[in-house]
Amino acid sequence: MTWQVQKVCTDINSYEITVEKQKNHWKCEQARESWKWSIAYHGSIVATGVHNDLEAAKEIALQSVPA
Repeated sequence: MTWQVQKVCTDINSYEITVEKQKNHWKCEQARESWKWSIAYHGSIVATGVHNDLEAAKEIALQSVPA
């Protein structure tokens, strides 16, 4: 059995960083998969984006945390 990561989360100071798998089917045989990242501060989204690679999405999210 193979498990797939669907969502990863971490906290930095008061910011919650989330990266979750997005699947989009555009009536094609192949599904487009991407990773949506977001940064929340006390429940309010302060930054968000999408990348096709999980590791790149995590890195961009970490770099986007306000100082």
